[in-house]
Amino acid sequence: MRRSVRWLRNGVAGLFGLIVVAALAIFAVSEMTVRRAYKEPGRPVAVPSDAASIAEGARLARIRGCTGCHGDKLEGHMFIDEPMLARIASPNLTVAVREYSDAQLERIIRHGIRPDNRSVVGMPSDMFSLLDDADMGKILAYLRSVPEVSGQKRMMRPGPGGRTGIALRIFKPSAGEVRRAATLTDSFPAAGHPTARGAYLARTVCTECHGLDLNGERGTPDLRIAAGYSREQFVRLMRTGKASGDRELELMSSAARNRFSHFTDDEIGALHDYLLARAVNQ
Repeated sequence: MRRSVRWLRNGVAGLFGLIVVAALAIFAVSEMTVRRAYKEPGRPVAVPSDAASIAEGARLARIRGCTGCHGDKLEGHMFIDEPMLARIASPNLTVAVREYSDAQLERIIRHGIRPDNRSVVGMPSDMFSLLDDADMGKILAYLRSVPEVSGQKRMMRPGPGGRTGIALRIFKPSAGEVRRAATLTDSFPAAGHPTARGAYLARTVCTECHGLDLNGERGTPDLRIAAGYSREQFVRLMRTGKASGDRELELMSSAARNRFSHFTDDEIGALHDYLLARAVNQ
């Protein structure tokens, strides 16, 4: 009897020890990942100041989801508030743009790297990394034009689940994903190709949900599905969020009404043309 109790006690102690070692290892790996320094430099961007460019920057920012994550007034908000997973808040951009230079903002947005050389978390910089200089400049012009308001401070506090996800590379730093996006460039049509404009739109709008290669991820479909839509049906989807058969889609319908409805007719046509060509060629 005593021997059984001793074995049980030793087994529990051993299991507890293993849990402690695993927890310490997860913390160490996740902390090393979070604190990793990235050296990629930013790139100077001309920021216009005319009213037309600022208005266009507002449109581009909405399409790319800036207001979706940071709020209609760019005030920021808590978008993950689960202590066992993480507490992550998008910052108040009306304050941030007054704290950073244009070059620092460009590096944060397109490279996912803060001035302290650490990666941002939760921002789709892999998608924004492909924004051309003209669009980037107009977005910065718009951000700087918005009046300062009170709002949410930046927050990134991973809990046990979040740290485990970071250690297992389920949750990845934005700066690392930017590097991966650069490796896929050759699989898209180059500038001058008839579908290059649509490819640019797909890569800077759709990859956030459908993956860097547009093959779908985390329950979203491969965008070859667009081949099943006529031009009229595709326009209706992008303008109203109504899919074929008058269906509401869990993510796409809301994104279309709030973001993609701000596409021009030419942009919707170019995007559809590229997705049709991609479906045929893959």
